[in-house]
Amino acid sequence: MTERMLPWREVTPLEPFDGGVRSLLETVDTLRSAWRRVIELAAPDEFAEARKRTLRRHAIETGIIERLYDVDWGVTEALVAEGITLEAAAKEGTISPATLEVIRSQLEALEFLAEVARGERPLSAQLIRQLHQLITRHQRTYTAIDSLGNPVEARLHPGEWKRWPNHVRRSDGSLLQYAPPEQVEPQIARLLELHRQMEAEHPVVRAAWLHHRFICIHPFEDGNGRVARALTLLDLLRADYAPLVVDRTRRDAYLASLDEANQGDLSRLVRLFTELEIVALRSELHPPAEVPTGGPIAVARAHAERVRRARESRDEARRRGADRLADELHRRLQERLAEMGDELKEAFREVDPNVRPRVDSARPPDERASWWRHQLIRAAREVNFWANLDQGTWWVRLELTTMGKVLRYVVAIQAVGDRDVGVRAVTVFAEMPQPRDSQAETGFVPPTPLIRLSSTDSVTMVGGQSLDQVWPETEALIERTLAAALDQFGRQLS
Repeated sequence: MTERMLPWREVTPLEPFDGGVRSLLETVDTLRSAWRRVIELAAPDEFAEARKRTLRRHAIETGIIERLYDVDWGVTEALVAEGITLEAAAKEGTISPATLEVIRSQLEALEFLAEVARGERPLSAQLIRQLHQLITRHQRTYTAIDSLGNPVEARLHPGEWKRWPNHVRRSDGSLLQYAPPEQVEPQIARLLELHRQMEAEHPVVRAAWLHHRFICIHPFEDGNGRVARALTLLDLLRADYAPLVVDRTRRDAYLASLDEANQGDLSRLVRLFTELEIVALRSELHPPAEVPTGGPIAVARAHAERVRRARESRDEARRRGADRLADELHRRLQERLAEMGDELKEAFREVDPNVRPRVDSARPPDERASWWRHQLIRAAREVNFWANLDQGTWWVRLELTTMGKVLRYVVAIQAVGDRDVGVRAVTVFAEMPQPRDSQAETGFVPPTPLIRLSSTDSVTMVGGQSLDQVWPETEALIERTLAAALDQFGRQLS
């Protein structure tokens, strides 16, 4: 049986794509205006440290996407917060010195690219090769396929175009060819020329197009994905957007979106990059707190200065608009979760005639609006933003009791960042509380979490948006996360 081969194609201009992505790009730009207000009033060293954290996360995740290494979540968070060192990793686990060196080289390449973005040096073939050399400088070999189809370790040539043809096996078993070695130079030249002609396009769209078309060329022996993901930063940083991060939780969606782009539809990749840009902007709304030094008066003055800057950065009109939108969304959430509770009752009635759904809720200034603090902070960390719970949250709880067990599912709307510029985020959590009789015997036992969120498992909303703009994404978030929670809950029942 002959293997199906998809031949390489030369770099093509941007095709028209799904117009539904445009409204999401408007959300990006609305959020960006709030983000700019925060960073303009932040101390320079605060924002610099926030940016370092974003680049560290990118440097770690880009190798995990390629299966070069694995780093657990605890170690990742320590490295992001404190720096790429063995000492930081040791606080949460372990990491090999070799892996650390690879991550450091990837971080240095990103810092180099950020410096380029601040200047006027144009994107060029020389710059791309220099970027590859930096990213792979601690990588000696790569896995190649010999003439018999066997994997072999071959020497890698950092910064040099590939010498042999390469391809990828798609999920349906077919082989997708990349540009042959003799076409690399002309295709890179065509890529750069078409990219220069896209100045009018949104930076996220340009970044997605550049990323995919570069992948189609695959000009290096190895490291093409890491170079492509680094290149997305150039358009974003030059247009004063935050550097997005494709993390491990989005790997499958990322690869699927690239495959759709190979079929001529870039919309899914643009949507993914747009969602990740929202995550990136939102994560930088809370600059890391500097540690005050000196005596008590110096410490007091440092914190007073932070409070002053936080107050100055408030956008009262947008904050009030965000609160009104949160009220509207809260009412819609109560209605939808009540409907879903009735539907779940019908689904379980056959196996448990006593199944009981229950829905309740709270919103500021109700004192119950301060409930779920621990769970909401954890959810915010999982989707990479700082939860501001000072004024409470708008939450709706659906509890389902059946066969002696309880599923608790909570949707909450909370402020983002310590400087209230009218940005709110919808997050969820799901858990199984322990039976009361077991707690009476052993003391308090924390509920068992049922789901872990990915970086885009939330909805960002900004004052000035309408309910119609945020509800479709919110409903989609509820559908997928409640389904995942019910799957885990159902396994406990059976």
